[in-house]
Amino acid sequence: MLPNIQRTLAVTARAACVMVVAFFSTPGHGAEVHVLSAAAMQSVFKDIRDEFQRTSGYRLILHYGTIGAVNEWAMGGEEADLVISSSQSMPSLVYQGKIQAGSQTAICQTGIGVVVAAGIELDVTSVEDFKRALLAAKAIVYADPARGGAAGIQVAKIIEQLGLNEQLRPKLRLAAGGDITEVTVSLGPTALGITQISEIADKPQARLAGPLPEELQNYTVFVAGVPADAPQSGGVTALLKFLRSPTAIAVIRAKGMEDFGSDGGSE
Repeated sequence: MLPNIQRTLAVTARAACVMVVAFFSTPGHGAEVHVLSAAAMQSVFKDIRDEFQRTSGYRLILHYGTIGAVNEWAMGGEEADLVISSSQSMPSLVYQGKIQAGSQTAICQTGIGVVVAAGIELDVTSVEDFKRALLAAKAIVYADPARGGAAGIQVAKIIEQLGLNEQLRPKLRLAAGGDITEVTVSLGPTALGITQISEIADKPQARLAGPLPEELQNYTVFVAGVPADAPQSGGVTALLKFLRSPTAIAVIRAKGMEDFGSDGGSE
């Protein structure tokens, strides 16, 4: 082969390699952010995902579960760029070397509410109102506490605290975290569900009867942390910044959650 032709082919090959590397390194061409997230954040990400991907160029890959499940995944070393769990769980993950110390950012918090089928009126304003609602319901749905869901654990404590274990046992229905509203609606107008308020909002076939009475309420603060073995990620930086943007804050509030402002928060 002639020397000039060889040189031309070599230059062309090097240029092609540079183009391929640039194509796969640019956020707009397949760069991903993998997130392990508490299921209560699902309604928020559903509404902000497309806008984040459009404005950042990163593709958002989400794996949802109860807080207990998320903690198990993190402890088991499941690969992720970011973990969203609770403020109660993060210190343990940091202590055990699974989350980078100092990487935690508080995103928002939510309380627990009562869900019924759309069109059903139910008063749960006081503890006595709530107790009457439980006794009158034909089915009561909440997350299985054994799976580690914060709301499910709290509901089990409340039922015991109210002394209703035996009376309610026949009509208790334990579901997976994240689908309490759907299961409740499927059981008809005489069922009620108890779950994170963010998992009830914006579901047309369901109605938020109200938050739990303050004496029984439990708030979960959702905190993001970077896995200890995760490389530095521009996608994570972009996502955390987006979660503090006016767009994300508006969605968080629309889902019945409380944000921590544009400056975010640290644990």
